[in-house]
Amino acid sequence: MKTLSRTSKTLCMVIALLCVYTTNATIPHAFAWPVPTPDKVLYNLGKASSQSLPKRMNILVWNLHKGANETFASDFNELSYQKDILVNQEMQLDLHMGAIFASLPLMQYSTATSFYLGKDLLRTGVSTASTVMPSKIGFVRTTTLEPVINSPKVTLITQYPIRLSTKQLTVVNIHGINFVDGPSFRKEINNIYEAIKEMPSPLIFTGDFNSWNDDRNAILKEMADKLHLKEAHFFPDNRMTFNKHPLDHFYYTEDIKIIEAKVEGFYQGSDHKPLELVIEYSPML
Repeated sequence: MKTLSRTSKTLCMVIALLCVYTTNATIPHAFAWPVPTPDKVLYNLGKASSQSLPKRMNILVWNLHKGANETFASDFNELSYQKDILVNQEMQLDLHMGAIFASLPLMQYSTATSFYLGKDLLRTGVSTASTVMPSKIGFVRTTTLEPVINSPKVTLITQYPIRLSTKQLTVVNIHGINFVDGPSFRKEINNIYEAIKEMPSPLIFTGDFNSWNDDRNAILKEMADKLHLKEAHFFPDNRMTFNKHPLDHFYYTEDIKIIEAKVEGFYQGSDHKPLELVIEYSPML
C-alpha cells in the first residue's frame, strides 16, 4: 500500500500528539532499550569487491522494516542485484537479516546502531552497503530521544572514492527522528547540517526523513537550500506517505546527474517502497 493503514495512522497520530506534551518529560528507564556507547555505534561486516565507485552508479534506498515482511528476502535480493550502493534504514542484525546481507558477498556493510533490541540485544539502526570500502565513516546521533522506547536516532555518513577522480562521494543515510515536536526535529536536522556543511561535493543525503507534516518539510527545504542540494523526483512515485507527505527523499549536489529515479509499487517486502536511482557524477567544468 502507498499509505499507512488506518490503524497505523491512528496509532501514529496518538503517539505524535502525546509526544508534544511529553517531549520534556522523563520517560521511565524501564521502557528504554540499551543504547551503545559512542565507540560501539559503528559496526562493519562483509567485504568490498571494488576499489572505487563508477561514475555512473546504481543506488537503492529502502527502509527495511526490520525484515519483518514475508517477501523481504526475495525482494531485497532482487533489488540489490547490480547495485553499487544500498542505503537502508530499520536494519536489524538478527540471524535472518544477517544471512541475507551475507548472501551478497561482494559488499561491505557499514552500520550505525541506534539501540539494542530484545533479549538478544540485536543491533538496529541504519546501514549503508557498497561494493567499495568506505574511506571514512562517521555518525550523528540525536540528542533528543523518541518517546516510549526512550532511544535516539542515528545518521550514518560514509565516503567512497570515485573511479578516475580525486573526488569522493559522501553518502548521508538518515532515519529521521519521529514523534517529537517541530523545534526538536529542527534541532536534530540542524545538528546533521553542522556535521556535513563543510563536506565537499559530490554528496547525497537520503533515507527515511519521517517528514510527515508541512513544518517538517519546510525544515528540510531550508536545510537543502543551505547545502545547495536538489531533490530527486521519481517516476513512478509510489513512496510511502503520511498526511499526503512522502517520508523518503533523495537530495543531491549539482555535480550529480539523475539518470533514472523510480519507486515501484509492487514490492511488499517492507511497509516502505524502495527508491531506485541511477546517478552519474558529472562535475561542473
